Amino acid sequence: MKILSITQLPVQPEFDFPTFLFLSQIEELGPRDMIAVLDVWEKWLPLLKVYKLGDRKEHVVVFLESEVEDQVDEIWKQSPSEGFKHEAIAQTMIMGTLKALMPELGEKQCAPVPEPTKPLCRTLEKIGLNLQDSGALDRKYATITPYPHRYGCERCHLKDSCIKNMNLDLGGIMKSQPKAE
Repeated sequence: MKILSITQLPVQPEFDFPTFLFLSQIEELGPRDMIAVLDVWEKWLPLLKVYKLGDRKEHVVVFLESEVEDQVDEIWKQSPSEGFKHEAIAQTMIMGTLKALMPELGEKQCAPVPEPTKPLCRTLEKIGLNLQDSGALDRKYATITPYPHRYGCERCHLKDSCIKNMNLDLGGIMKSQPKAE
């Protein structure tokens, strides 16, 4: 049974304020709130795990330990707005890590999800993760993608269900300018 090599990568992403504002849907943050967000960031950094899998066709998996999920779930119960903000912190950490590892991802490119092959699934089990047939990991704040960045939508396991590839008319839910008649 083939298992890919596993190498932990020591990545400490910088807090990406614009990404956080976008994900949290907050237009501005006061100094006291900003300090609180950065305190959470610092508290969660040790719970961030980054592994390179494989030697030839490499992948990187980035995830936050389940402890973060538990904390966010508890915060949601107390205050949905704070829960949403904490969820944005976790998502910013995952995205920031990918950007630190692969700056070529840029703002608009996706990190394609690989096909869940048996060797990849067995390897992920060794680090406590389960890759489902859908391509989803069993952690709320996690992603896996080819490393270094390669391919794109055409090689993504999720391409058939991705909103970007479904040619949906999102005009009704997106803010748009009134049409001139």
